[in-house]
Amino acid sequence: MSQSGAGAGAGGEAVVVAAEVSAGHDGDAELTLSVRFENGVVAPVVLDAEAGFDVLAGCGAAGAGDLVGRPWRQVLKGLYGAAGR
Repeated sequence: MSQSGAGAGAGGEAVVVAAEVSAGHDGDAELTLSVRFENGVVAPVVLDAEAGFDVLAGCGAAGAGDLVGRPWRQVLKGLYGAAGR
């Protein structure tokens, strides 16, 4: 499942513009986020299944598509906040 969105975040902040669950090299699911950074570059961020679930839980997201449009900083807080539980 893939979701994508356009645009940069408010104030030029890095923002998630696409998110999808993909197969990793070991066959396990991974969460792949496309992040548009302040300079306009879009780069992939690949998270293993455990980190992906941590991000979803930490951000209160029901699925990968719910991460599209969120500031990258919020995703990081979701990752680190869930890891501290």
